[in-house]
Amino acid sequence: MLAERLREQAAAQGDRSFLLFEDTTISWRTVEDVVARTAALLRARGVGRGDRVLLAAENSPTFLYLWFALRWLGATCVPLHTAATTTAITRMVDDAGLSHVVGDAALLDRVLKAAPRLADRAVMFGDHEELERAARACEPVEPARTSRYDECNILYTSGTTGPPKGVVLSNESMLAGGRELVAALEITRDDRILLALPLFHTNPQVYGIMSALDSGCSIALLREFVPREFLAEAVRYDATGFTYVGTVLSLLTAKTEVVPDHSLRFCVGGGAPERLWREVEERLHVPVHELYGMTETGGWVTATRTRDRRPGTCGMVRPDMECVILDSDDVILPAGEMGQIAVRPSSPGVLFDGYHGRPDLTMARYTNAWFHTGDLGRFDEDGFLYFHGRADDIIRRAGENISPTGIEFELSRHPGIAEVAVVGVDDETMGQEVKVVIVPHAGFEVGTLLSFLEDRLPRFAWPRYVELRTELPKTPTQKIRVGELRGVGDDVVDLRELRPTTEQKANACELD
Repeated sequence: MLAERLREQAAAQGDRSFLLFEDTTISWRTVEDVVARTAALLRARGVGRGDRVLLAAENSPTFLYLWFALRWLGATCVPLHTAATTTAITRMVDDAGLSHVVGDAALLDRVLKAAPRLADRAVMFGDHEELERAARACEPVEPARTSRYDECNILYTSGTTGPPKGVVLSNESMLAGGRELVAALEITRDDRILLALPLFHTNPQVYGIMSALDSGCSIALLREFVPREFLAEAVRYDATGFTYVGTVLSLLTAKTEVVPDHSLRFCVGGGAPERLWREVEERLHVPVHELYGMTETGGWVTATRTRDRRPGTCGMVRPDMECVILDSDDVILPAGEMGQIAVRPSSPGVLFDGYHGRPDLTMARYTNAWFHTGDLGRFDEDGFLYFHGRADDIIRRAGENISPTGIEFELSRHPGIAEVAVVGVDDETMGQEVKVVIVPHAGFEVGTLLSFLEDRLPRFAWPRYVELRTELPKTPTQKIRVGELRGVGDDVVDLRELRPTTEQKANACELD
């Protein structure tokens, strides 16, 4: 299905630009031709329909050529997290039952150290130009006939809180994500989406590549996200939109000194609380579109649309899905009440097909006909979703449930804080205590935190511990590695020790 769609767009768009990378511009027609010839090359090396193939490539045309070529053959693409350790690669290769590895020669040593059995089934290229030259020597082949429900991708989650799981996605799940986002953001073939996040991630695959495949728009691809250079790159490529995740917008606002005159009419992703949303729009002049979703939901479930945006929310449910808020007994909650976000399809094939090799985990997440996301949220009366963080991340302190996201939202308003993350740390007396990890602006004083929170948070949610860092540890997709923040070392400040007066110590009993 993806191959057929690529062929359709190549026929419709012809020599119009599809991919811009560094100083190279590649047309739709050229991409289709290279993909069809690359598919022939891979077939000659033994790759066939139904095979699962590891794609190990950095951001470059190489990734896109091989990604489409695998679908051209009816093979399943299993993208490699390029920062994966040898142990993680070994686990992925064994778990997915991979038959071949394709991609960048620079990554080959690490892959083959983890999976030496793939040594004679590796197809690697020094760069995309080498791939193009090799492909030209092959005659193009016709795409395999595939159905919309055939396996397309197995995407391994980043594993910030546990071992990565293989999320199985169909052709339809990928296509539907792009189709619905194009409708929500009114993307046309005249748009150009700037992609800087790693292509092995759901975000650029669905919000970028699939949107282009549906609309005929073009993509400008960067090797990596460099905050200080990003808006200049948007101007260079005349981009009209870009995708974000996690802390990308925070880094953009913090690192952009001069805002160039750009053509950006949207940015889309997840992780823009209201304060940050407004700062991006007011300072960087880029309209923000916040969405909610995960790999298992084909990339997204709700989004703020071009004609219906509400800062601080994740927008409204897309038409091919249903989304509700459930209590602990799986009873649907009314508007305004917080509970677990649950999803189910109203059209076939739009959600994932399960966790590869983990029917137990798949069934545990699907109960009472709903996929339980593990996230907390609420709907307002107008159907806009508000995200309140992971249910598993809830801090349980002295019988009270505390949302890290709520604390992060309030602290993000502190003028002295550039970035913040909140975690729970074990405590023998209280069960857990609240720890905040802060990347401060110059002049920030830890002692200002509690007075700042006085009218913003109930005292049971006040932090006990504070740690200052120059940066937060993140995955390549800018997700914060919360597991690395839970320690209480000598450099962590205990806020109780900063309370000098008897009155303050008396107030502290509410925390004890």
